[in-house]
Amino acid sequence: MYCTSYSAAEPTERERRRDTTLTHMSAENQVRRHGPPQVFAALLLLLFLVQAGLFIANVPLTQAEGNSILRGIALAHGTHDDTARRSALADEAAVMGILPLALRSTGTVPLDPVTLDRYRWLVRAPFLIAGVLLGASVWYVSRRLYGNRGGYVAIGLYCFTPALVVRSSLAGPEILGAWGAFGTVFTAIAVAHTLYAPRNALLWNRKRITLLGIAIGIMAGAQFSLTLLLPLALAFMLWAVPERKGAALAILGSACLVAMAFLWIVYGASFTWLVRSLMNAGWFAFSPAALRGTLAGAAGSFYLREASAAAILSGIALIGYLLWPRARFFGNTAPLLVVLELVLFTLLTPATTGPTFLFYCLPFLIVFTAGVFADLFESRRWHAWAVAGAYSMILAQAGFSVVGLVHLARGY
Repeated sequence: MYCTSYSAAEPTERERRRDTTLTHMSAENQVRRHGPPQVFAALLLLLFLVQAGLFIANVPLTQAEGNSILRGIALAHGTHDDTARRSALADEAAVMGILPLALRSTGTVPLDPVTLDRYRWLVRAPFLIAGVLLGASVWYVSRRLYGNRGGYVAIGLYCFTPALVVRSSLAGPEILGAWGAFGTVFTAIAVAHTLYAPRNALLWNRKRITLLGIAIGIMAGAQFSLTLLLPLALAFMLWAVPERKGAALAILGSACLVAMAFLWIVYGASFTWLVRSLMNAGWFAFSPAALRGTLAGAAGSFYLREASAAAILSGIALIGYLLWPRARFFGNTAPLLVVLELVLFTLLTPATTGPTFLFYCLPFLIVFTAGVFADLFESRRWHAWAVAGAYSMILAQAGFSVVGLVHLARGY
């Protein structure tokens, strides 16, 4: 969908455009792949990097990061724990920048915390790159779905959300999982829509299948239970191309094989180690006692503290989505369904990884919010209120984010 001014004289055209998908782009967006919108998005991502740099420069490595590094060093020496309940991808990424140093250390005498902290930039660099790439993906998807103004809302929310800035600045699986999950869902949708062309599904899409497989591998490598998003991704593919369900299944199946090959490499080409890790993974750990405070307490505390602008605007967007039929189309519904499934995961695993799924919701929540507000921008009645509300909230969040990071840095 490309945003245009509202006109009651063109309902048929508007409804047709409500059903456009990820691979459809307006003529203007097709021609102008590089221009002021991309420059503006790049500048915001640069500000995102500045905020992350401020955090990294002033905040030492945490105990959790140190433990991850030590596990990564052990993996570099060929030692692994067959009883581990977490994936090895984040641990290996944590030592990627200091691999020569890790190989020179010994398994019995690991690097001390002071020495490790000297290399915090190298340790955190892979996760910062993942955060920037996730931001670029959020911009790309939102702009293709909702036009420039929807893209501006999405990239503005993303770059000034403290939760995203901080987790992109720490060595941990969260930002990798968020990037992998986002890439899996929207790449699956994009690949599905290439099936409208009468070509061989696998040969023509081999590059996209590889990309989808790597996204699935990163998602699973960060947190195994995120693979439960795959049935929803498949549902989106089957909805998009109901006439070629077999081809959609073949594509997703081939991508899963690529993902398994990716994980096999991550696990040192040891299929036995990979299978044991999958068997030991904490897929579900339902706890009624922990459930009572999960959504009301954890969600409220997390979103209002670390993603307040996204939380407030997404609440407004949800009301608009429920009350306004014009906002209910596939481009808005798909990210909302992912958010609902991730919230369900939060309910099912409150005692273990449940609260982490609240973070994984953020990119999808931002895209959903951008889509509804892009529709509100087109409305005669709500245009001024939507523009003023969205951009003033983003500017306020930008101020709070920068001030909060400065305060956090000074506290160390």
